[in-house]
Amino acid sequence: MSICDDPFVILGVSPETSAAEVKRAYRRLVMHWHPDRNPSATAEAEFKRVHAAYELFLDPQRLAAWREAQLARSAKEGRRPAGEAAGPDGGEAAGAGRGDDLTLELTLTLEEAALGCRKTVDLVHRVACGKCRASGRVQHRNSLPCHRCSGCGRVARRPGGTSVCTGCGGRGYLRESDCPDCTGSGWLPESRTLAVTVPPGLLDGERLRLARQAPLPPGGGDGKAGDLYLEIRLAAHPLFVLRGRDVHCQVPVSIYRLLCGGRIEVPSLSGTTTLELSPEPPQALEYRLPGLGFPNKRRSAAGDLVLQLQSVYPASVRPKDVELLERLEVRLSSDLERRAPTLAAWEEQLRARRNPASA
Repeated sequence: MSICDDPFVILGVSPETSAAEVKRAYRRLVMHWHPDRNPSATAEAEFKRVHAAYELFLDPQRLAAWREAQLARSAKEGRRPAGEAAGPDGGEAAGAGRGDDLTLELTLTLEEAALGCRKTVDLVHRVACGKCRASGRVQHRNSLPCHRCSGCGRVARRPGGTSVCTGCGGRGYLRESDCPDCTGSGWLPESRTLAVTVPPGLLDGERLRLARQAPLPPGGGDGKAGDLYLEIRLAAHPLFVLRGRDVHCQVPVSIYRLLCGGRIEVPSLSGTTTLELSPEPPQALEYRLPGLGFPNKRRSAAGDLVLQLQSVYPASVRPKDVELLERLEVRLSSDLERRAPTLAAWEEQLRARRNPASA
């Protein structure tokens, strides 16, 4: 067992419980988690865990060393170890345990993370079973035959012979059995929905701490819950790509609109905004809108919205369109050197090749 494994939590008892009660709790848990009786895939691991906790409890020296390790660990983390009494201003009862911290992933859209949102988180913690009062066992008015040995007190073993039945201790009958409500664990799962306010500006991988909102430790009421950490995960977005705090977006634009210039509508994290195109668009077709990217939670400037324009040509051209385009080309050729210098240089090279002698 590591110093993080609390034997009192594993056995479901408080540090002030008597040795006899601890022994009864141990026997009850061992019977419940024994691999021969429990078909669960985790039964063997839980059985070993319970046995290790009880062995630690029986060894005063090891138990004292465990307490010292817990004290050192709690002092380092700035909290009191399980079972230590609070001071007059602590607000906790003596012997109250603190539950473990819990980290869960919370997936957000880019808009939710940027603007902040309200989300709900479903949690499950354990509460004491009311039918057996957290003992895991129910008493019977009349003794019942043990189902493992059919009432004879012994069971067959391999490769031969018999052994004392561990289910009834060789008596052949049972005066108590596992509680049917909690299947002998003494605890029942209870769901809880937690409403969470997510502040704006959290990036992927950052964590949101919710103090004392983790599931309660076994036994609940007298103890303090640990902290719940929500680790932010950003879902892939159909339009935006986040690079640092700059938001990049590819925007398809008609080639005619690029030539004419004017105002176009473009997407943003808060909806849409407008972009003013000049009649002579830049070669890279990239526009940067400062402050419209991902916000910064530390009150510094937000990132930029970076728009990469993609020129879109019509799939087909009708005869009337061809006529208009040819007229436009004629008008363009009259001032080609100024309006399209690349084409002017190309025409000059063609003329030189048509008349190589004059060149």
